[in-house]
Amino acid sequence: MRTFAALISIVLGCSGTIAQQRFRAESDTRGGSLSEIRHRDRGLVVVLKSSVISADDSESTIIDSVLRADPDSIWRHQIVYGTLAKKLNSYIRKYRSLSAANDFGEADFVLFFSLVEYRRILNASYPFGELFVIMKGEPQEGRPPRIIWKSNKVIWAGDAIDNFLKDLKNQRRED
Repeated sequence: MRTFAALISIVLGCSGTIAQQRFRAESDTRGGSLSEIRHRDRGLVVVLKSSVISADDSESTIIDSVLRADPDSIWRHQIVYGTLAKKLNSYIRKYRSLSAANDFGEADFVLFFSLVEYRRILNASYPFGELFVIMKGEPQEGRPPRIIWKSNKVIWAGDAIDNFLKDLKNQRRED
């Protein structure tokens, strides 16, 4: 009986160690963190509505779709851009630590909102989707573009940008 209890404790101890190693490996291979844009300030906002939703959206697929996007398609998703811009402009006016880029060449990072749907609530349309922060690649250092922040789930665009700005304020230690 003692050997059985010892065997169970060894197995449980090993499985906990394996789970911790797996968690560390997943967090280490993550694209980065908001600390990468701590001292960078030029952001470009891109909104795309995908006609196909994939449960297996890999990082490379998302980045490729953003890089192929036309950043001048503001009029197509004006409600989303308006929602994001209102909150970003408020942040910019208050902290003066971000500025807008006009194209990919000027941008240090890209705020990408993947529009999933518009929901009608009380005769108003609300855009729902996921927000991604994509750090531009640095070819001279051998670093490809990567996702450094992602909203937790499909949420209203206003809540997504609020969550991002809250995390950015914490990272930059802004009041």
